[in-house]
Amino acid sequence: MNRLLLLCLISLSTTLLANENSDHAEIKPKFTESLYLGAETNGSTVIAVGERGHIALSDDYGASWHQAQKVPTRTTLTAIAMINNNAWAVGHDTTILYSADNGQNWVKQFEDVEREMPLLDVLFLNESEGFAIGAYGTYLSTFDGGKNWSDGIIFTDEDFHLNKIVRVDEFKFFVVAEGGKAYRSFDAGKNWESLDLPYSGSMFGAVVFEGQIVLYGLRGNVLVSDDFGNSFTQLDTPILDSLFGSEHTYNNKLLLVGANGAVLQFKNNRLSKVNLSKSDGDYTGILSVKTDKLILLGETGLMTKDMR
Repeated sequence: MNRLLLLCLISLSTTLLANENSDHAEIKPKFTESLYLGAETNGSTVIAVGERGHIALSDDYGASWHQAQKVPTRTTLTAIAMINNNAWAVGHDTTILYSADNGQNWVKQFEDVEREMPLLDVLFLNESEGFAIGAYGTYLSTFDGGKNWSDGIIFTDEDFHLNKIVRVDEFKFFVVAEGGKAYRSFDAGKNWESLDLPYSGSMFGAVVFEGQIVLYGLRGNVLVSDDFGNSFTQLDTPILDSLFGSEHTYNNKLLLVGANGAVLQFKNNRLSKVNLSKSDGDYTGILSVKTDKLILLGETGLMTKDMR
């Protein structure tokens, strides 16, 4: 299923809850079993975000979790960025939340419910400079830590859904989108160039690994570029399951995860299956928290597993 369609269905199922009588996420005893879509760590705290505005926190590498008590939304949250003790979470209704204390307390920085449009990723370079992207080419930027957001479109006359933004170096940024599209910037996000990928389907993610940009998405497709998008190599893939998340682990491996419990390792321009024990349904993301520990996110919640 297309990732944006999946997220929209999830959002639709929780809209009535969000509109009942509260603008804050409900505290739930089984919050770790919710759908989670994004996670990040600053080395001491792990923050995971997901449906119904649920935000889960761990100070022991995923061994235990507690739920953030005051989250000012019940909309689905899709991604998170952390810089030191600062965190920004984005999601449906063009929502951007901010925490200054490792995710314990949150305030709303931006929202536009009438758009009926999700933000799908967020990137911060430092405590001031950040970017948020989403459906229909939406591209927001801030230079004051999110106190003010400039609202725009990444590329004139194109409104493809933007799924992931990565920083390649100080000035080079890369965005992957639906419909075989990608975008690159040579000037730290001020201007963008539109690219046509050799695969015409959606790419849901991208990651920089050992000087390469690795793109992954629909039906297990993986593209690799050694030259910042001038050319791409399409890899043979052992699966047909869509890939939604990636992680450059502490022990220098690149893992990709996706639908039906798919886990792949990328090495030397090749993909191989990884067995992390039984499938937990669809994986939406992965986070490396120690040399031998992984946190997997998915439709059945948060799972901490040993890496073999």
